[in-house]
Amino acid sequence: MGDRKVVKDVVCPFCGTLCDDLEVVVEDGKIVEVRHACRIGAAKILNAQEDRITTPMVRENGEWKKVDYEDAAEETARILAEAKLPVLYGWSSTLVEAHEKGIELAEKVGAVIDNTASV
Repeated sequence: MGDRKVVKDVVCPFCGTLCDDLEVVVEDGKIVEVRHACRIGAAKILNAQEDRITTPMVRENGEWKKVDYEDAAEETARILAEAKLPVLYGWSSTLVEAHEKGIELAEKVGAVIDNTASV
């Protein structure tokens, strides 16, 4: 067995619930096990390693170009600010701060904000 570690408090990004108590077991740089996730989340995390994009990219002249995180954030902000009908979707996290920031952002850019929570 090679280098093995357990990464705790991982947030699952695959649905709007954003479960934040996952544990991901990494062995020799590859995810080998996911704990505390639903079947869909675990399968997505385990299978998302092939052909995974590991650096930010922007489209330039129809081609994808690698950029640093600052440039990616700037491009994201530009796209959002210039959108005619922006929609912010997927805000079902239980983190109050996330909701506050999302609402603040929606107000600044004139966006509709919605969530994926079900009651």
